[in-house]
Amino acid sequence: MLTSEGILQQDLNFFVSLEKQVWEALKNGDTCADSDLLSDDFLGVYESGLSTKEDHLAQLKDGPVVLDYKIRQAKLLQLGPKIASLTYSATVIFVKNETQDTQNLYYITSIWAYRHNKWVNIFSQDTKGNVHK
Repeated sequence: MLTSEGILQQDLNFFVSLEKQVWEALKNGDTCADSDLLSDDFLGVYESGLSTKEDHLAQLKDGPVVLDYKIRQAKLLQLGPKIASLTYSATVIFVKNETQDTQNLYYITSIWAYRHNKWVNIFSQDTKGNVHK
């Protein structure tokens, strides 16, 4: 059982569920959900550079940015009593992709911290991979 005092390996599904909520916010263009899931001091590291919470929310100003996604190979690492790292691969189809059936592969690490009685994403790094067909 997940508690604020400690993270157990069986909580992998809990953190994958949190991560899916971020993806669903991107898929639905839901800035409120995205905002609730990210800490105010959120830092993202992407191909385009460093990103703040405000940058992450701004990508949704014109609506959804993701058509579909799949999370695979998730691994959970406890970094402290109230902090966890979730690393996984994701295949993503973006809305603005010129060839919408092309899948993009990313290796992602998200760090989640328990703050103010809820879990929030404080850091995410996305590394683009090669899709083998």
